[in-house]
Amino acid sequence: MNIIKKSGNIEEFEVSKIKRSILNASKQTQEALSDSELNLIEKEVIKILEKLKRSETSSYEIFSICLNVLVELGFNSIAKSYLDGSLNF
Repeated sequence: MNIIKKSGNIEEFEVSKIKRSILNASKQTQEALSDSELNLIEKEVIKILEKLKRSETSSYEIFSICLNVLVELGFNSIAKSYLDGSLNF
């Protein structure tokens, strides 16, 4: 799957970037995520992306999916940090 970045560039989807962003957000909250929690979040995001059955999507949609997964799984403080981190750009 290709990702259309904010700049308009197109990149190949890399789940490692999502994991890194979520991990950074968790560090900002002092709420450490275990490997199993991080893997669960990753699996849920990928499951949603697979349901979309698209060859490309926007980075905004990926961000929104990640945010929703964090909230649905009860990681509210991490979701807030994830959102706040995106507003700093």
